[in-house]
Amino acid sequence: MTCHKCGNQLFVNDQYCSRCGERVKSNVSQHESTVINDEPQPSKGKSPILALILSALVVGLGQLYVGQGLKGIVLFGVWVLATIATAGMAMFVIWIINLVDAYQIANKVNQGKHVEEWEFF
Repeated sequence: MTCHKCGNQLFVNDQYCSRCGERVKSNVSQHESTVINDEPQPSKGKSPILALILSALVVGLGQLYVGQGLKGIVLFGVWVLATIATAGMAMFVIWIINLVDAYQIANKVNQGKHVEEWEFF
């Protein structure tokens, strides 16, 4: 079964497309909803390691990579403001949260789970 919007391969129980976020149509036939394509599909997911590396380089860049653009930009802004406001004391804490979040969200995307724009971990 594929997404009617972007053509992404879907799994039987998917409610949302892992690529574009479109809600899966529920009016498919019983036969079509139980068929699973056993052919290997090229990976269209996001690399958790690359998301982690990008976030290590620039706070929020990993979030941009996994498709949470606005969240990545806001996270970078919060990091800058918190660093200034606390004379650098909050910098490390926000950086670690940023790393864990980018890695975990990339894993969720790879598992075919729907990820909201502002979802953390």
